[in-house]
Amino acid sequence: MNLPERIKLWETPIPDLCVECLGRLIDLTVREATQDETLRKKAVDAAHRIVRELREIPSITPAQIANRFHPVIKQICNNADPFKLRKIKEMATARKLAEKYPPKSNRLEDLVVYALMGNSIDFFRDIGELEASLQKTPNIVHNDIPSLVDRFVNGGISSVVVLADNAGEVYFDVPLLRSLSSKGLRVFYAVKAAPVQNDLSMEDMIREGLQDELGATGIKVVSTGIDSVGFDYDRASAEFRNIYDKADVVLAKGMGHLETLGKVQDERLFFLFEAKCPTVASTLGLSIGDFVACWKKSLEKLTR
Repeated sequence: MNLPERIKLWETPIPDLCVECLGRLIDLTVREATQDETLRKKAVDAAHRIVRELREIPSITPAQIANRFHPVIKQICNNADPFKLRKIKEMATARKLAEKYPPKSNRLEDLVVYALMGNSIDFFRDIGELEASLQKTPNIVHNDIPSLVDRFVNGGISSVVVLADNAGEVYFDVPLLRSLSSKGLRVFYAVKAAPVQNDLSMEDMIREGLQDELGATGIKVVSTGIDSVGFDYDRASAEFRNIYDKADVVLAKGMGHLETLGKVQDERLFFLFEAKCPTVASTLGLSIGDFVACWKKSLEKLTR
């Protein structure tokens, strides 16, 4: 895909391409939230008004704007989890895919790659496309995984926080979580306190029995205390901030965490994501479909 020049995250106003994408997200969310056409129109109008009002705020990102209109849509449509049925389907599909395409090996490096590949799981993609992507070796354009593994093995790390992303990804994260826990690390798998988009929430983990399943192997499933796309430290619960502050490494999965944490000065951050949109690709000098697995300090070099 040929990308337009000068499309950048963290610059304002946000690009028209991002506004168009947010518009599609609004329409999809509202359609899932209610069948009432009057409520749909009211919710769409309110959400678009928020986009228009916020797009000029310095350094704001699409994820942060989405965090402002999702609660409004939920309230107007009287639906706390518009994507619940989609998430249930996505998680069932992802579980089958993970069983069909297990990790290449139990080596830590391969398990990190497997968790990275899981970022392809998204209900915006059809099953055929997902299967095809899982059978390929991912094109990891910026790869700090060997350095990460060295830190896990030799770097004196005692605790790690994994910021979960899309609901279906959990089955691709589990092998890595279990491996780290088996090596004596304290592993915290952080999910949303309440539903937002198709992100993994505590409700999803409990419904699927995954909280207990992971807990049995020493992995602590924790809530961030907020229902936001990406992560907003200032709004997170005091309990989670305490866990987050004490972690030696923070694995941040997906573009939402890139958007909300990409400018945070914290060298514990390690980003794992697929570039799925023109703005992210342009900002980092990537092609759509490229994967990135890098420390915060490496990300800074990409965004210069």
